[in-house]
Amino acid sequence: MVRRCIGFFTLLMLTGLVRPAAAQVARGTVQEGHTIYSEILGKEVRYTVYLPYDYDTSTRFYPVVYLLHGYTDNDVGWIQFGEAHLLADEAIAHRTIPPMIIVMPDAGVSWYINNYDGSERYSVGHRG
Repeated sequence: MVRRCIGFFTLLMLTGLVRPAAAQVARGTVQEGHTIYSEILGKEVRYTVYLPYDYDTSTRFYPVVYLLHGYTDNDVGWIQFGEAHLLADEAIAHRTIPPMIIVMPDAGVSWYINNYDGSERYSVGHRG
């Protein structure tokens, strides 16, 4: 999943489908500092979300993309370093991707997998 997301945005940049627009591009919004309780992890998990420009006025359903940060990063890494929101705005404006919601959870310093000793669990059903 992570490779697909990284590959998706890299492909858009390399092919020139995401480029500076001559006209003003409608900008989505980034909301940082949200939390949700994870029953599996047994704690609050912080997340950042990108909402497309028409989210507040539309009644449509949006696809959702989850961007997982790297090992030592956090939920705002995709915004601060990857500028995912700006890439999404440009790609939406050029109709190379549909308007979408992008969720960026904070997994702390982890690999998004269960610890060997079961002290941190990202999935249920098996250990490891």
